[in-house]
Amino acid sequence: MAGSSPSPPGDGSRGPDGDPSGLTPAKLREVAVTALIGGGVTALFTVLVEGVRALGTGLTLLTSAVVGLAVAVLLTLGHFSRFLRRLLEPVKRIVTRRRAPAAAGTGGPDRPPSRRRQRLERAGLKLSAGYVGVLFGAAVVMVPWGAVQGGVWLSHRIRPPDCERPLELRVVTAPENVLALRESIALFIRSRLVDGCAPYAISVGVAPSIGELAYALGDNWYRDDVRQEGGEPFRRLYGPRADAWIATSTGEAGLVSDEMKAGGATLRIGPTVASDRLVIGMISGRAEDIRERLPLERPGSHSLRDLWTAIRSDSGMSVSYPQPELSTAGLAAVSDLLLLDDAADDTADDVVDREQRGIVAESVSSLLCQFKTVTQGAGGENLARSLAVVVPFHSLTDYNNGRFNDPRCPEGASSGRNKLREFSSPGLSRLDYPFVTIDWPNERSEERAAGLGLLRGWLTAHPLFGDGAAGKPETGAAVRGLKDLRDAQSEFFDLLPRVDAEIALDVSGSMAAPPRSLLVRLREAFPDVKPVITPRDDLTLSSFSRIGGKTRVRELQPSVSREEFDELTKSVIGATGRGSDAPVSDMIMNLNGRAGSPGRALVVMTDGGVFDNERRGESIGRTLARAPHVTDLYVLALGDNGCDRSPPRRGKYRACVETGPDMQQALRHLISSMRGKARR
Repeated sequence: MAGSSPSPPGDGSRGPDGDPSGLTPAKLREVAVTALIGGGVTALFTVLVEGVRALGTGLTLLTSAVVGLAVAVLLTLGHFSRFLRRLLEPVKRIVTRRRAPAAAGTGGPDRPPSRRRQRLERAGLKLSAGYVGVLFGAAVVMVPWGAVQGGVWLSHRIRPPDCERPLELRVVTAPENVLALRESIALFIRSRLVDGCAPYAISVGVAPSIGELAYALGDNWYRDDVRQEGGEPFRRLYGPRADAWIATSTGEAGLVSDEMKAGGATLRIGPTVASDRLVIGMISGRAEDIRERLPLERPGSHSLRDLWTAIRSDSGMSVSYPQPELSTAGLAAVSDLLLLDDAADDTADDVVDREQRGIVAESVSSLLCQFKTVTQGAGGENLARSLAVVVPFHSLTDYNNGRFNDPRCPEGASSGRNKLREFSSPGLSRLDYPFVTIDWPNERSEERAAGLGLLRGWLTAHPLFGDGAAGKPETGAAVRGLKDLRDAQSEFFDLLPRVDAEIALDVSGSMAAPPRSLLVRLREAFPDVKPVITPRDDLTLSSFSRIGGKTRVRELQPSVSREEFDELTKSVIGATGRGSDAPVSDMIMNLNGRAGSPGRALVVMTDGGVFDNERRGESIGRTLARAPHVTDLYVLALGDNGCDRSPPRRGKYRACVETGPDMQQALRHLISSMRGKARR
C-alpha cells in the first residue's frame, strides 16, 4: 500500500516466498536444531568408519561441529533454503489438508485453521527439513570419505604401501584340524588389516604326538637329543616354536601339561574354540545294511554296544581308528571302547586293537587318506564295504568334500555310495578343542600376549568347523578328561601283543649311495617309532653285508624295550654303508645259529638288492624252514624298488612293507602288522 513504511528487520514480516526475513528467534532455533542434526550425523559416521581412531576425539568433535554448522546455514538461510521449502510444499499440503467445512455448500467463508493444525503444519515442515538435513549431512560426510578411501585403494593398487614387519605367531594343532584353522586365521588377519597391511603373520603347523609334545614343551621346543648327528653345531627343533596350541580336548591338554618336565613352558588352558564328536563312518551302501540291523530308535541315540554288535558281530566289519599312541582322537576312541568292555562280559581283546588292523594310521587325516586310496584301488568298493572308521564328524565331512591336508591323497569329493555316512552315539566322546597359550620362560611379550588374546577371542566368536557344523553333541556324550585318557593309555599298552624281534639292517654300499642315502633317511625316521613301542617289547639290532666274499653279521644293539629305545636309535645312526649285498639266506642262518637265540620274528631292512644274491639251489623259503629260531620274516623295502624283487610271501614270510616317501609311517605300520600277527 502507498505510503506504508517497510517493516523493521526482525519483526517477523515475510518476503515474497513466505520466508521470514531476518534472524528471528524461530530462525535461530531452526539453525541450531539443523546444526545439531548435521553435526550428530557427522560424528556418527566418523565413529562407524573408525575415523575417530585416526583423528582423535577432540578433532573429531571439532570437525563434526563445523560440518554441522555449515549444513545448518546451507539448509536454513539463503537461496537453497527457499528452494528446499518450495520442494517441501507438497508435503505441507498433505500435512495441512483440511476437510471441507460443513458450511462449504452454503457459500460461507472457510474457517481459519485451528491452532492445533498450525502446530501440526510447523512440526511437519520441521520433520521434513530435518530428514533432508540428515540425508544431506550424510552426503557431506560420505562423499569426501568415499573419495579418500577410493584414492587410498587406488594408490595401494598402483604402489603398495611399505608395511611394517608383522608380528609372527605360530599355532599348532592335530593334522585333521589344520585346514579349518588356517582358513579361520586367514579371516582373522583380513579383519585386522590396516591400510592394506597385516599386523600379524600367523602360521599353522602340525602338533607332535602327546609324548613328543610334552618333551618339546619341557625342553624349549627341542627334539630328543638322540636325533642329533655327531657334527651338527645346533640342536634340532620341532619346526618354528609354537605360541599357542589348539588341543583336541581339555583332557589332552591336561595330559601333556602333567607329563612336561619342570622348568619348561607354562600352558594356560583357555576357552574352547570348537565342538565336535566322534562318529563311526562307513560307505553309504554299507550304512543302509547296518541301519536295518539296529533297534528302531532315534538316529544318534543308539548305544555304543548296539552299534558295535551290528557292525562287528553281525556284519563282520573291521573298525579302524588312528593309533592311540600318536593321535588323541584315537586315544579317545580307545577310552570309549574300553568303557564298553568294562560293561560287558567279553574281554577287552575282542574290541580294542584287533579292529584297527584294517588300516593302520598315525592320524585321522592319514586314516581317511588311506581309506580313500583303498576304495579307489582294484576291488575297492568290496574292500570298503568291510571297513569302518572312528573319526571326528568334521573330518568325515571334509572327506566327503574332498578336503585333505595331504597332497598325496586322491583328489575329488566322494559321491553316491562312496560317501561316508556317520553313526553317532552317546557312548562316543565329545571333543572340545581348548585354546592353549604357551608361555616360554623369560620371554614374556605384551605385544605377543595381545595378539594371542585377539586371536583367541576371534576363534571363540567364530568356532572352527562352523557354528554347530558338527551338530549338537548327543545326550550323554562326554569329554574324556585327564584321568580317562591316562587310564586308556596305560590299559591299551597292556593289551597290545608283545613284539619280540631281531632287526637286520642291510649296510651294503647301495644303502648309502647318493644322492639321498637310504641309511640317512632311516636314521631320520627311526626315532619316530618310539611312541609305538611298549615297555614289554624286546628288540635287538644287527647289521649285515658281504665283505671280502663273506657274509658279515654284526650285533649292533642287544635287547632293548621302550626305555632303552634311544640306544638302539643311536646304533642305527652310527651304522655306515660298506661292502656289497649279502644273501638273505646266509644272514638268516647266521642269526638262527646264535647260542641261546629264542624263537622270534626277523625284520629285514633293505633296498631289495639282497634278494638277487641267493646261492644256487637256495631260497628264502627253504632257509626259513631250516631255521627254527626264526618264527616270522618281515621285510621293510626301502627306496624305489619296493617289494618287486621280493619272493612270494608264504610260510614264515609274513609281509613286505614298502616305505614310499613316508618312512616314519612305514616303520610304524610294520610294528603294528607284527602285533596283529603276534595276536594270532
